Amino acid sequence: MPRLSFILTVAMLSAFGLIASDVYLPAMPGMAKEFGVADWQMPQTISFYLLALAIAQLTYGPLSDRNGRRPILLTGIALYIVGSVGCAVSASYHGFLAWRMLEAVGAAAGLVVGRALIADTCDRRTSAKVYAVIYPLVSLSPALAPAIGGHLAAAFGWRSDFLFVAAFGVAALMMVITLLPETLPIAGHTRTSPFAGFSNVLRDRTFRRYTLVVCAIYCAWFVYLTQSPFLFASLGLSEEQSGWLYLPLTAGIIGANLLAKRLLDRWPYDRILAAGIKCFVLGGVAFLAVMALGLHSAASVVLPMCLVSLANGSSLSLAVSGAISSEHGYAATASGLVGFFQIGSAALVAMGVSAAFGTGLGVLGCAVLVLSLIALLTCLPSPRNRTGAV
Repeated sequence: MPRLSFILTVAMLSAFGLIASDVYLPAMPGMAKEFGVADWQMPQTISFYLLALAIAQLTYGPLSDRNGRRPILLTGIALYIVGSVGCAVSASYHGFLAWRMLEAVGAAAGLVVGRALIADTCDRRTSAKVYAVIYPLVSLSPALAPAIGGHLAAAFGWRSDFLFVAAFGVAALMMVITLLPETLPIAGHTRTSPFAGFSNVLRDRTFRRYTLVVCAIYCAWFVYLTQSPFLFASLGLSEEQSGWLYLPLTAGIIGANLLAKRLLDRWPYDRILAAGIKCFVLGGVAFLAVMALGLHSAASVVLPMCLVSLANGSSLSLAVSGAISSEHGYAATASGLVGFFQIGSAALVAMGVSAAFGTGLGVLGCAVLVLSLIALLTCLPSPRNRTGAV
């Protein structure tokens, strides 16, 4: 296993993109009023953030395979800090949206290079164990960020949320400078075109299969993140109260991560992956039951998502590790592609769902069920396996 300082630094790099995405969720209804826009437009700020985050990852992966990890990472963190400060001083919706996209471009460096650092130093099974340590730390951000953001927004206004994000970026920058070595030796730098590895990675069937799992789980998660603030607001909950309702989901993610780490020494890799996907499907079925019974409360929103969080904690981290550590030989390029598909699909699905159907418990429940069934398809035996071929 890598050193603790290495693991903590990679956890910071992996978390700051999600913190920027989630920190202002409880404040979105109030921000919509201040900017003079409709409620459905504020979730679009998350979707555009995710799109920029996804597209930027396509560039960071090949560039870090060519030029090394540290210089690309330091540049990205600097952009992240500048974008966060820009969000804090924005006077209009469109200005805020532009700074959000710059913030996302910077955040992409942490996601791509963080995963590549693990692949540089670990094999697939060890990588999965490292992810099982990092993901509980990273998973605190979807819960703690809205809780912190809700209290900051209530006490100092929503702009303080983004000053907090900028400070987090500065802390990550200091950790990279002082604790993180270059993990890609000069001999490992690619000499061909920075984007030559794309075709090699995309031809890898294992990469495609694991990436589909990642996308399905992440899409469900971000549909929830964009829908839930308005569901909680419709129940009369305050920003502080709704912020705390993300904590049970984090508990599910952390618990599933810890269990998956223990099971890696006992169960086959894909068996653990399939168990998490089954929890995902059960979450979709639970939403159907809630809708059939006509329930509408905070518990009817949160409890089915707790089942989905078990898949987020187990299958998501394993699928990311499996996709990057496959036999294609382009770790950072694969990391960028996984991130592009993961976050790009989440942005498009979350944006499409809210724009086409609005917000509501039925919208959320149907989206989760459909996405869980897509993930379940990856557990079916392929034609090659059914015929007994290798």
